[in-house]
Amino acid sequence: MPNERKQPFLPLQDEQLQFDPTLPSPAQAYLNTLSPSGRRTQATALNNLAYIFSDGKINIAAKFPWHHLRYEHTSQLSSRMTEIGYAKATVNKHLVALRRVLEEAYRLGLYTEHNDYYRAAGVKSLRHETILRGRTLENKELRALIQVCLGDDQRNPALSARDAALFTLMYVTGIRRQEVVDLNLSDYFFKENKLRILGKGSKQREVFLSADAVTTLDDWLSHRGRRLGPLFTRISKGGKVSLNRLSPQAVYYVLKTRQKQAGLESFTPHDLRRTTITDMLSADVDVLTVSAIAGHNSSDTTRRYDRRSEESKRQAAERLPSPLEDVKGGFDEGSA
Repeated sequence: MPNERKQPFLPLQDEQLQFDPTLPSPAQAYLNTLSPSGRRTQATALNNLAYIFSDGKINIAAKFPWHHLRYEHTSQLSSRMTEIGYAKATVNKHLVALRRVLEEAYRLGLYTEHNDYYRAAGVKSLRHETILRGRTLENKELRALIQVCLGDDQRNPALSARDAALFTLMYVTGIRRQEVVDLNLSDYFFKENKLRILGKGSKQREVFLSADAVTTLDDWLSHRGRRLGPLFTRISKGGKVSLNRLSPQAVYYVLKTRQKQAGLESFTPHDLRRTTITDMLSADVDVLTVSAIAGHNSSDTTRRYDRRSEESKRQAAERLPSPLEDVKGGFDEGSA
């Protein structure tokens, strides 16, 4: 059988790359729908795509004519990015950005033919499944983390209360780092012990708080006060509470500082989320409920976070009924 010739990647031609500043920008329209962190990530992805589709002539998404892309261009993107060295997961993130920016181009009326848009945006994601990196924390590690925060009560009581509330809330709700810094006081419903979270894609979800989370949060609010603004704020070295919002990097720094103070093995803010999901599944909370709490679009994503120990997997194997029970003769030692 003759070898199949691979279709070469087809970038846009020079005449198709002419920038028209009078046209609306589908790239900007898409980015405006995202959270600040998502906007930064997807802006980079769109810039990469503009560079690839223009054969290196354009590297700014806002100046790329997305409505000129057709199926013959987009259908070869995955193979082209894989050749360059992108991992499958990264390729799929770029494909999400591509589909969304083409959708915005269509909504803005830049595609004159529906089928041109439909075919160009119909590219499929690559199939892949990887084991998520990171680790889960044992309960004694979580206790040590909170204890080291509370142990700072005499030196800086506001800081002690904030950090204890921050980590307890992150564990109880499985909230993402960006989501926790985006929280406002108005997102905390005191009477219902409930929290409103703005997640990826500007999707809102509500989660209930445990007694531990309510206790630590109310303690923090006794220092912060009930003024409207960010739920978790900055604190000066002298212990003065401001209404300046914590940044995602600040949350990472606070966690690493407390982790070292507690003498714990290194972990990340996302490991707290991973621990929450694993612990809920271990407690036999159904996967659909865990998925709703975590803000996952699919329960398959939730299952990938399941990091229950190898011991639980071993025990599962041992619970299977024996196919050799009552087999005559058995297996004598030394038999072939």
